[in-house]
Amino acid sequence: MSVAGRMVIHMTPAELLDFEARWPRHSGYKETAIIDELGLAPARYYVMLLRAASSLEGQEHDPVTAHRVLRKARQIAA
Repeated sequence: MSVAGRMVIHMTPAELLDFEARWPRHSGYKETAIIDELGLAPARYYVMLLRAASSLEGQEHDPVTAHRVLRKARQIAA
């Protein structure tokens, strides 16, 4: 599926949280992995990751990573 010529990526909360668990710190290498492995812009990845961490499925799959993502988001928003 594509929107305006771009591929729409569907990833489950579990897949997003598994990727985040492999790359817990933000770095240039992580941004490259987001683009190369997931085919997403980093900003889009973080929006999707926050939704995944907020979801019941994501919290059940990996509560530690989900909590860390939500905690970081609250720190940034404060």
